Amino acid sequence: MRTYTHNLIAGHGTMAGLGFPVNRGYAAKTAVKGKATWVKRAINVALFFAAPFIGLVYLLAFPVVALALLIWIGCKAAMKNDKARPIALAIAAPFIALAFLTVGPFVGLGALAWAGGKAFLAG
Repeated sequence: MRTYTHNLIAGHGTMAGLGFPVNRGYAAKTAVKGKATWVKRAINVALFFAAPFIGLVYLLAFPVVALALLIWIGCKAAMKNDKARPIALAIAAPFIALAFLTVGPFVGLGALAWAGGKAFLAG
């Protein structure tokens, strides 16, 4: 090994000898950043224990999302066909009504609370 290469590697590390840039303050910055508070450690431990359950949620949600996507694409294709459109609307009507019946009371309560809050604050 030539003296120049040896001095380059010894002074700046192996990566500088290969042509990569040198980060001279790396050791000092890591020592300061390495101190973790107990909150960060508690979050890391909680995420460690929650990770399998988050993965399970993704695993269980994937078939439902895929089926919804297939239904969405099929409905869009059926709406473009003039003969299939009335049949598709007749099939979808009960589900649309069920959605309105399910969500309607909550929307009504929210609107009632909004109007009551505005009246209460107006004095």
